[in-house]
Amino acid sequence: MMVKSADSKGGKQAKERIAISFCASAEGEKLKPQMMWKSKTTRCFKGKDICKLGIHWKSNRKAWMTAAIFEEWLTDFDKQMDKEGRNVLLVLDNATCHKYQTVFKNDVKLVFLPP
Repeated sequence: MMVKSADSKGGKQAKERIAISFCASAEGEKLKPQMMWKSKTTRCFKGKDICKLGIHWKSNRKAWMTAAIFEEWLTDFDKQMDKEGRNVLLVLDNATCHKYQTVFKNDVKLVFLPP
């Protein structure tokens, strides 16, 4: 993490970014966090199997959650809930990447928090 301060001299401030999304139920169940980074691999995980780290790893140029990444996650989430025979109410913030309107066969309902 970099903290912007007035006494920094020379060079450019790092533009490293990482985005993390979490999903948990009211009962305390937690899904693996999803992390977005600029590259498909990173030096901090060099030599490690990312699949065994307990995270879902995604990459894009700006390390942001995108509508495509969210749609992929939501489709996988729906399949998992369908397999478990569960009805779900998913509460989301109003981020532009979350603007996904569809009806799932498993009755996954999306509710958006007001801006």
